[in-house]
Amino acid sequence: MNVWRLAWRVSQHEPRSFWAGWSGFVLFFTFPVVNGWLVGRGFDALSHGQPGEAYRYALVMVVCEVLRMATIHFGAIQWTQAWVHMQTLLRANLLAAQLASGGPEAGQPVGSAGAALTHFRDDAEDVAMFVDGLVDVSAGLVFTVLAAFVLGSIDTGATAVLALPLGGVALATRALDSRIKRYRSADRAATAAVSGLLGDVMAAATTIKVNAAIEPIMLRMNGLVDHRRHTAVRDRVLDDGVQAFSQGAADVGLGLVLLVSASAIAAGSFGVGDLAVFTAYMGWLSFLPRMVGRALARRKQAGVAFERMSGLVADEQVANTVTARSLPISPRQQLAMQGATPPERILVPRVPLRRLTVRSLSARFPSGAGIESISFVVERGSFTVVTGPIAAGKTTLLRALLGLAHQAENSGEVLWNDTVVLDRAAFLVPPNAAFLPQVPQLISDSVHDNIALGSARLEQVLRSLDLAVVGADIDDMPDGIDTMIGPRGLRLSGGQRQRVATARALVHEPELLILDDVSSALDVETELALWTGLADAGMTVIAVSHRAIAFDRADQVLELVAGRLR
Repeated sequence: MNVWRLAWRVSQHEPRSFWAGWSGFVLFFTFPVVNGWLVGRGFDALSHGQPGEAYRYALVMVVCEVLRMATIHFGAIQWTQAWVHMQTLLRANLLAAQLASGGPEAGQPVGSAGAALTHFRDDAEDVAMFVDGLVDVSAGLVFTVLAAFVLGSIDTGATAVLALPLGGVALATRALDSRIKRYRSADRAATAAVSGLLGDVMAAATTIKVNAAIEPIMLRMNGLVDHRRHTAVRDRVLDDGVQAFSQGAADVGLGLVLLVSASAIAAGSFGVGDLAVFTAYMGWLSFLPRMVGRALARRKQAGVAFERMSGLVADEQVANTVTARSLPISPRQQLAMQGATPPERILVPRVPLRRLTVRSLSARFPSGAGIESISFVVERGSFTVVTGPIAAGKTTLLRALLGLAHQAENSGEVLWNDTVVLDRAAFLVPPNAAFLPQVPQLISDSVHDNIALGSARLEQVLRSLDLAVVGADIDDMPDGIDTMIGPRGLRLSGGQRQRVATARALVHEPELLILDDVSSALDVETELALWTGLADAGMTVIAVSHRAIAFDRADQVLELVAGRLR
């Protein structure tokens, strides 16, 4: 992993803002070189009895200070835009990897909401902070080089001493390399654990209250927070320690400069103007060693961030986190988007299904659970029921068929019309296939938007509601399909939530419909109406079920026992 190259690609996503901000900061640190030289010339003029000349130098200094304030104001505005673009690019690529179903962008699913928070917030910020540190280093380097020319013309020996603090800072940071990475990784993991538990508590607040589990949950939270405090303090102390060492090294360097030049001052070869120049530069000369120490520490932290983010992108290719993409977040882009029609969602091309063939499909998790050598054929318009005891591998079979068993070791083939599907996760999406998981997820929006998801016409939504046997229920609601269903569909009953999610799976009339125990929340009459409606519509269905009514209507029943077909 080349952190420098990755950081460069992040910084150049919006090059205009980056270089404008960089130029502003570099100029801000260039003006003190000019001002220090002007101070020296002004004191020389006073020492030679030329007050008018000194006043002219003072006037030029005032102009330089005004220009310096203008450049830092301009640089801060431009750099803020670059900062937002850098973090947004990383977050957009992580989000694209999480939302892509197959294809070159698809990545590994995030472990928890807390882990997602630390990846999207903290890791992206660590990378941006590293780039920010490099800007500070480059600005400090420009000042130091220019100041060295000025000071070198006065006293070469004293100027050469200025390089010693940089060497000391580099060696110290190098010695702490592994510890910086280890402490930052532990702190991010502890933060993810706390955030994850908080998210779970908010989502299951009712369950916690009715089961009187508040005290155990708080004990668990206290334990995680204590661990988080330990890792955060350790990480912060190390980071601040590096900064303190860098500051101390810079101060030592300045002290050495005074010692080296003391003899020249005592001998009188060091004029008043020369002394004024050294005095004017001394405060600024400590900036570069401090920024070098900070940048080297942030480089290690950015390496940890890139390594953590690589676990969420396709095949753990860290370069995918810095893939260039259009981000309409600048003022001019937002202005251009005002009043524009949102682009229509493009679905994958529909390939009519004649026959689905599954050959020796296996998906084994590290624990040993999973499925082994499953083979069967599904004809168009048929109804296939998958059944079996708990933990028999039913859900794993459906997810492996769809290419969604990411954590398992997969093998076998799935053929669509006798053609092997190479990327099942990318191909088996609407309108070719639709999947309804065992616990469907709804969003806090209207019934219409939950079903359409921005990609279906009104008539398609209404037809899918009727096919899912929930149309009458929605019609009875005050606002019909515009009814807001609340967080996770809490304003709907369990059966209504299941059927609204089923309507979402049906809205694009998929060639293959895969349902994971959809009937668990339905009564017998509703389930019968659902199966009848799907059969009348000519749907090809693979469904997990344990009910006799489904077995009676099935064209074939696949019984799984311990991951194998009986």
